[in-house]
Amino acid sequence: MNELNNLSENQIKVQVGWYAFWGGKFAPNADAFPNLWGVVAWLNPQENAPIGKRGLILLPDEVRRQWATTSCMTNCLDVEDGQANTQALLELGKEKKLHFPAAEWCAQYSGNGIKPGDVFMPAQMQLHNMVANLRVVNEALAKIDGMRLHNWVWSSTDGNYYYAWGVGVYHDKPSYGTKYYHAEVRGVLAF
Repeated sequence: MNELNNLSENQIKVQVGWYAFWGGKFAPNADAFPNLWGVVAWLNPQENAPIGKRGLILLPDEVRRQWATTSCMTNCLDVEDGQANTQALLELGKEKKLHFPAAEWCAQYSGNGIKPGDVFMPAQMQLHNMVANLRVVNEALAKIDGMRLHNWVWSSTDGNYYYAWGVGVYHDKPSYGTKYYHAEVRGVLAF
């Protein structure tokens, strides 16, 4: 995602609830620049975090998908790196001819300068951290007619052969869900 790798230091001082745009631009107003990507949903408290670990942009779109179409163990157990989990799910799917509809939707997402492969499904703690900012994030999403964070959302973190992790948004609690279950899927971008 080259557009987000060109951030200047003054652009990094964004806030949760600001809007992200193509070209690595951020603003508190949704109409500040063309090609709106989404809402800043989490910022790393470490001010000197490297690019790609500074924060997460939540897309305004949402779908309902299964985590997997068959029971399997993936070893995508990382609770903090959804990008690595999503990539590993896609590679495992190709290798073993399995389908991971939630991760596949995220990886295929495109529009407004976002290319397929840029978006990933957040890991369990990434999702938990975004839900901690629920009020601000949902207010910002409402202003752009985006889908509010609600219900139960899949993470990219596997649990075991039958279950994967998700987060109940209004309870802010990670919990297992059967991989066949259709739940909300939200894509994110890292900056």
